[in-house]
Amino acid sequence: MKRISTGILNLDTQLGGGFPAGSVILMIEDPGAGAEIFSYHFIHEGIKNKEKALYVSTNDTADEIKESMILYLRIAENDFESVRFLDFMGARIGSVGLRESLTLSGDPYNRVITECAKDYGRSVINNLGYFAEDYDRKTVLNMLESMAISARRNESAILVLFTRGMFESSFETAVKQVVDGIIELSIREAETEIQRRLKVIKLKRTLVPKSVFRYDITDRGIRMESVTRVL
Repeated sequence: MKRISTGILNLDTQLGGGFPAGSVILMIEDPGAGAEIFSYHFIHEGIKNKEKALYVSTNDTADEIKESMILYLRIAENDFESVRFLDFMGARIGSVGLRESLTLSGDPYNRVITECAKDYGRSVINNLGYFAEDYDRKTVLNMLESMAISARRNESAILVLFTRGMFESSFETAVKQVVDGIIELSIREAETEIQRRLKVIKLKRTLVPKSVFRYDITDRGIRMESVTRVL
């Protein structure tokens, strides 16, 4: 079975080589857990493999995403040529911060579905909460199902970021049911430090690791420990 690397070696090892091709993966995080930095590694891996990639940005502009990837992963500016950015934040800034993306750049829902259907090797949706605020729950779930069809057709992987606790638990549960895989990122305080932890809840066609893994955000991006910890 074809696997698509996450861009983080120790995570790939735990997942049997990466995400299964044809998957929509939900990365649900506590605020500040660093899901967007995982997404940078994921896209960078596509750049290194000369794959076409899509990055849908709703919380930051495309330029801000590029600046962050350059900061953490030492990517050159011209390396982004294979990455297509859908920048909904930039559209909002252009309208004095109002949520007018619908008129400035077309309906975000349809644009995302249309783009995900194209032959990208990997895609990132950052963040699903943007769509959950503007569309009803059934529409958002339909969008995820449409992405799943596109991922299977293109043998690609789509990474969807989502912040925990912003919406009612029943909606979060419905989202988790629709996707092919779930990775949870959490934060906890331990004495004088903040600890970040990762666990894989489900991943189709994969033997899911039972352990919880520690990781840190460093000046070179995510550093995930290669051994498990008893927590």
